[in-house]
Amino acid sequence: MHFALPTRSHRSSPFLAASVPRSYFSRRKPVYALIVLVVLLILLFGRSSGPTRPADAPDTVLVLLVNRTGHSAEHVERVTENRRSYAEAHGYGLFIKSAADYPIGPVPAGWARIPALRHAIATFPYSTTFWLLDQDSIIMNPALSLEAHITSTDRLRSLMLRDVPIVPPESVIKTYRHVAAEKVQFILTQDADGLSPGSMIVKRGEWASYFLDTWYDPLFRFYNFQNAEQHALEHIVQWHPTILTKLALVPQNIMNAYPGTAAGAYKDGDFVIRLSGCDAPKRDCEKEFLTYWEKRKVIA
Repeated sequence: MHFALPTRSHRSSPFLAASVPRSYFSRRKPVYALIVLVVLLILLFGRSSGPTRPADAPDTVLVLLVNRTGHSAEHVERVTENRRSYAEAHGYGLFIKSAADYPIGPVPAGWARIPALRHAIATFPYSTTFWLLDQDSIIMNPALSLEAHITSTDRLRSLMLRDVPIVPPESVIKTYRHVAAEKVQFILTQDADGLSPGSMIVKRGEWASYFLDTWYDPLFRFYNFQNAEQHALEHIVQWHPTILTKLALVPQNIMNAYPGTAAGAYKDGDFVIRLSGCDAPKRDCEKEFLTYWEKRKVIA
């Protein structure tokens, strides 16, 4: 069997080279150059033709999830006023929603923090830093800005706890030694039992979307971890290096001090006190809250 082979004069073009004068292309070089220039201008300046960041868009947003069940209207108002006055003093955005706004299913209420954070990020498209602080907390020293106290690169570098167990005291998985402060996307503290997500800072970006989606995955949400979303968080932090590499743990009294005398206990001048576990049977959240409410500092 014989196959037809192209002749030596064969070209991929159906036109013979001789049939298209060279002058045809040379006359059109200016046209081609103009087309290339237009394309480059579109690429360079087309991006800036989209929506620009409004001048009054806050860089930082304070997130509060309110649970009104079992709490008086006066108590809820004190909490919201605490957040509102702090946000206004520093030019931050404020995102306040009810826990009932998020139908999380038959799981503990703490899981609602995650869709609330995602909602806040979507609501403030030009903001970069989101600080979620639980309702059982009081900002005690509102003169401290989040940037100067925690999130600026130099400050965060000095605060980061490196090579410490994720779950104290003897977790095999530890925070990395060499994570650069400028690469951090997630900041929180730990207490004697483990990670404490009641006060946490998340930076906007693709990583945050991945992290929040992973944490909220039904596989973890309905797994029945003993401490619900806290243990789920500890699991994904320890077994997903992609998350651990963006994490910074800071000392507890920096943004999540507890009452009492143990490590991380609140002392006068600390930024925040959080009454973690105050809804336990032998405790009274509103009574404890009022004790510290009277001691808080107020920005004149």
